[in-house]
Amino acid sequence: MRLVLILAALIPGLTLLSQPTIGMADLPQGGTVYLRANALPPFNGDDVTLAGEDVQWDFSGLTAEGDIETEYFPMSEASLTTQFIFSDADHFTAFDLPDFGEEFSLPISGATVYREFAGDAYRTIGLGLTTDLFDLPVSYDDEEELLPLPMTYGAFVAGSSAFEIDLEGILYYATEQIMDIEVDAWGTLVLPDGEFNCLRVKRTFAALDSVNLAAAKLGFAIPREGTVYEWYAPGEGMPVLSVQTFVDIPAVWQFKPSETDQVDALISPVEWQLGPSPLRSGDRLGCPGLAGRELRVTDALGRMLFEGQPDGIGSAAGLSTAGWEAGTVLVTDLVTGRSARVVIR
Repeated sequence: MRLVLILAALIPGLTLLSQPTIGMADLPQGGTVYLRANALPPFNGDDVTLAGEDVQWDFSGLTAEGDIETEYFPMSEASLTTQFIFSDADHFTAFDLPDFGEEFSLPISGATVYREFAGDAYRTIGLGLTTDLFDLPVSYDDEEELLPLPMTYGAFVAGSSAFEIDLEGILYYATEQIMDIEVDAWGTLVLPDGEFNCLRVKRTFAALDSVNLAAAKLGFAIPREGTVYEWYAPGEGMPVLSVQTFVDIPAVWQFKPSETDQVDALISPVEWQLGPSPLRSGDRLGCPGLAGRELRVTDALGRMLFEGQPDGIGSAAGLSTAGWEAGTVLVTDLVTGRSARVVIR
């Protein structure tokens, strides 16, 4: 060991980097707020697929295009009913429900997801919905594996999940999903604010969402599939970098920025208004408030339908849906990463 240390001092560039191990204490903790930033895809985006041992990923050129704060709450802040039903949960956090357009907005004011550190995996065990009248805990019929525990290079888990929400006369929503989760690499990740010794997780998933909006007399199914890459570093909680692909293209990037980074006021959040939904192919999809934003539209199979800025300005901004096939399309703001689904008849 002494000889190795002497060589490290004498030979420039020689490092003693070894693969880390990620345990429960390195993953999200209740009572903590994590800051991440969206970024436009870099020119070397294909490097996300690099796998193996002692890999070097250099994404030092990423530029923050909008900050996101994610807060994980301790179970002591959940309602007594939820604490009882999800007694095994370690923490919970908020999430956004699907957006079906203003005409079919749901009478739900908030949604939360509950997670636990089990013996062999970090997993999601349930959801919570808040309405003006009641709180509704929703237990998973098949709990969703998120990560193997402990995380080491080569660890693998074949996961699945299923849950059902049935609000009679309002909403039926069910999801079934299968996924392969593999720790397929370790090495050095270079971000604008520094270097991280990381484990990289590759998550490949296929899911089917079934939706029925009773008030609109509308039902449809949404197939989803894709790959998500995540880099975890000791003590950082959430991934320091995550990349979601569309049609094998690394499209949605989030990374840990410097806490002193300032986001340009020109890309501050805007109020999303997409509609109408559903609409017929060829009709105009209104995008008031999104004029000048870089948008991407993909169908349920991930095929690109549109990329660019809406035409029109202010409340007149919109997109032509000419040539779009019937089904559900995903509209994504490439600056903030926010997205919404629209149904084409």
